[in-house]
Amino acid sequence: MATMSKSSGTTDTLRSGAGFALSGDSSRALANATETWLTAATEGQREMMSFVSMRLEKDAETTRAMVGCKNLADVTTIQSRWIEETLRDYNSEMAKLMTIYTRASDRN
Repeated sequence: MATMSKSSGTTDTLRSGAGFALSGDSSRALANATETWLTAATEGQREMMSFVSMRLEKDAETTRAMVGCKNLADVTTIQSRWIEETLRDYNSEMAKLMTIYTRASDRN
């Protein structure tokens, strides 16, 4: 699985270029807000990619299990378990994303 770097040149670019565009406290506030927003967006995207990868693997496992079933009752059991697990995973992911963006909004 491909991974993204925890840091990027964006922060350095913002810090070096912010002084040219604005001066004083307002420029620092704008640079800090932009950096916070970009950091949260990057963290959210990283989290979503990880989640999608995990869900695709679980979906593939479920599909393989269902294909190997000999009767409809087993398929139904697997499908019910998959639905419950999927709902749990999506609820958990939404909580993680809300934490990421809430934490970012609390920084400003």
